Amino acid sequence: MGREIILYSAQMCGDCQNLKAFMDANGVDYELRDVREQPQYADELEAKTGKQGVPFLVIDGEWIRGYDPGLPFSDEFARKTLGLAN
Repeated sequence: MGREIILYSAQMCGDCQNLKAFMDANGVDYELRDVREQPQYADELEAKTGKQGVPFLVIDGEWIRGYDPGLPFSDEFARKTLGLAN
């Protein structure tokens, strides 16, 4: 049984696009929620986290920041966040 993963993202966000590409390349199934194209997702994100910062993941109901503040996107961070083996 697979995990339920939701990615809160925006097209103008570089880290979002990198995380999305990483997930696609590694066969990770997820639901994409674009906070710019569908503002209700931005409201949902802010209600749950107090912020509208993306990328943000919900993995099996647990809200997890999809970026490492102050650092560029890295495959290592994505693997750890998603619980993937190296």
